[in-house]
Amino acid sequence: MKEWLNHIEAEYGIEILFACEVGSRAWGYASPHSDQDIRFIYKHHDTRNYFSLDPPLEVITVKSPYDAQGWDIQKAFRLLRKSNPNLFEWSYSPNVYLNKDNFQTKLQRIVKRGYSPFSLCMHYLNLARRIIKEIDRSKFTNQEQKHLLYCLRSLMIFRGLVQSSTVSGQLIPSEAHINNMSCSPEHRVFVNLINAKKRGELIIEEDRESAYILVEQLINEYKSEEINALAKGTNLTKPLNEWLWEIIGLWRE
Repeated sequence: MKEWLNHIEAEYGIEILFACEVGSRAWGYASPHSDQDIRFIYKHHDTRNYFSLDPPLEVITVKSPYDAQGWDIQKAFRLLRKSNPNLFEWSYSPNVYLNKDNFQTKLQRIVKRGYSPFSLCMHYLNLARRIIKEIDRSKFTNQEQKHLLYCLRSLMIFRGLVQSSTVSGQLIPSEAHINNMSCSPEHRVFVNLINAKKRGELIIEEDRESAYILVEQLINEYKSEEINALAKGTNLTKPLNEWLWEIIGLWRE
C-alpha cells in the first residue's frame, strides 16, 4: 500500500497527508469479493497552485488496483466546515495507511469541536430512506441484501447520534453507535445480515421480512421536532483556515 501511495504522489505531484480504508473492509463486513475502498486527503507540492487563476486539481480518482479517491486539502476542509458525513467516517476509520503529523487525531478534534449532529442525523436518515426505496422486493439478490444491510447500518448510526447528542452532546464514531446497541433487536438482525454477506449467502425469507419490518419501524420512529432540536454545529472557519495555512506553509504566529 505504501508503495502504491508513493506512486500516486509522484504521478500527480502531491503529498498525501492521510489515507484510510472505508466501506465494508473497514467496518468488518467484507465478503471475499468485496472491493478495497481507499480514501485520502492530499496537498499539492507546488504551493503556487493555490494562488493561480485556475484552481488546483481537487479530486483524484483511481480505479485499479483499489477503488480509491482523494480530495485536495482545500476541498476537504470546505466539506469539513459543512459537517460532511464522509469525512466523519474517514476520521474514525480503524484502517489507516498514512497519517502524517497525526492528521487523523486533528481531524477527530475538528469533528468533535464543530460538527453538526443535526446534519449527520439527516444524512443517515435520508440515506436509509433512499436505499430502502431502491430495493426491489420482488426479488432478493446479493445486491438487495447489501442494500438492506447498509440501510440498517445507517439507521443504527442515526439512532445512536440522536441518543448520544441528546444525552451528552458529544459525537462518537459511527461504528461505536452500532456497538452500543449489541443487545438490541436491530443489532441481532444486523449481525445476521453481516454473517450472511461474509459467507456469500442470502438470509432466509422469514429473516428478510423481519428485516424489512424493522427498517420501516426505525425510519418512522423519530419525530421531526426531536431531530430539529439537535445542535447545528459551530463555525469551523477559523480553526480550519489556521490548519490549512500551517499545512501549506503560510502560518505565522
